[in-house]
Amino acid sequence: MGDLSSHASEAKSNLLLISLVAAVFGYLLPWVVAPSAPMTLGAYDLAEWLSLHPSQHHTSPPLQAVLFLRLQLVLLSLMLGAVSANKPWRLVSAIVIVLLAIGQLPPPEFIKDLGNINYRQQFALALTSLIAGLLLLYIRHSRLRSIVLVVLPLAGTLTVVAGVSQALGVFTSLHANGTVGLGVWIFVASYVACFASTVIAGAWRARTHSRT
Repeated sequence: MGDLSSHASEAKSNLLLISLVAAVFGYLLPWVVAPSAPMTLGAYDLAEWLSLHPSQHHTSPPLQAVLFLRLQLVLLSLMLGAVSANKPWRLVSAIVIVLLAIGQLPPPEFIKDLGNINYRQQFALALTSLIAGLLLLYIRHSRLRSIVLVVLPLAGTLTVVAGVSQALGVFTSLHANGTVGLGVWIFVASYVACFASTVIAGAWRARTHSRT
């Protein structure tokens, strides 16, 4: 029974890792597709484009849709940390988390423009990704890791829907006729896979323990 439980846990970890890799791939694909090729944007570029639109500076909080889109890399970093805790590939995951954090940093101009809310948002998210992601690599409590891998995909799905919906609203206001791109579907499917595999594994583990 112990070997079976160990194999099931390893299979779940591998599935979660594959799902996160797919999510990164989905993040790079178009999230909004428009008739004009320059307006077909992935999540990162879409967030940058939205940060320049005046309407986003009057939301509460400011740059709300931008925050929702950028937040996904933070969630991925945290989930990667939770999945990789106490695993042989932990060092590789730590490197990936650091790279994801670096990729979220604002441009060097941030040092001379500390009042820029867009730059501050980027810096805060990058710092959160780095610190929280690396800390989760050392969490030994499996129940806490499971909670992270259930709550974050749910939060991610909700914020993806909210962010893309607001982005499409801006596109509509500009008569750009944007539609949801393939990247969104792959990204959300990855969240669903992470959530489902964690819940199913938890239910199976609880059922196994009740029989012993």
